Amino acid sequence: MFSVMRDRSSLDGRRLAWCAVLALGLGGALSQGAMAADTASGEVIQAGWKTTEVRYNYVGFTTAFTCDGAEDRVKAILLAVGAHPETKVRAQGCEFNRPTRNFFMSIAAAMPVPAADAARAADDGQDSRRELLKRLGVEEKRLQERFPAQWQTLRLDRDRKLDLKPGECELLEGLRTEVFPKLGVEVLSGSLRCMPKQVPIVLPELSVKALLPAPSADDPRS
Repeated sequence: MFSVMRDRSSLDGRRLAWCAVLALGLGGALSQGAMAADTASGEVIQAGWKTTEVRYNYVGFTTAFTCDGAEDRVKAILLAVGAHPETKVRAQGCEFNRPTRNFFMSIAAAMPVPAADAARAADDGQDSRRELLKRLGVEEKRLQERFPAQWQTLRLDRDRKLDLKPGECELLEGLRTEVFPKLGVEVLSGSLRCMPKQVPIVLPELSVKALLPAPSADDPRS
């Protein structure tokens, strides 16, 4: 009886040892996989510019904007997610530029995309591209350049330069659903609990993934 129990105990011990070895190996593989994913997300790639036009209506139940104010805020947010400095934002529907809760927005933007995608975009729809370039006020050859870029995860609510306010919840909600997807900006997460006629107590959270030009050696931000 003792011999049988000892054999079983030895077998159980060997099983536990193998399980431990397997767990260590799997844990190491998972850790290496996670490190590889992090490296890939920050990998420098060659990118180019893709021109895009987006139109949408802002309908706010809580916060009113002047058209000038809305243009400034939206452009600042677009620049933060990689848009070309010459991106144009136009808001219409504000009588004498007074604050309003309902206006129409037109965005003519150039966004970084992988170089292969930029080449395909340049070949497709040449006429519409040239028309959009006129609105941007940028020469075509300037948007044909190739440059290093990186995919980055951004917390817009933590960007001190943007200095987002709780009252801008509805504006962020419109960008998240109507604008970012059309510009190639991936929304990762966000707790935008915009309540009609009620300013949120806390700052709305919004996390996105965007392709941004890599800082150059002489860039003071690098």
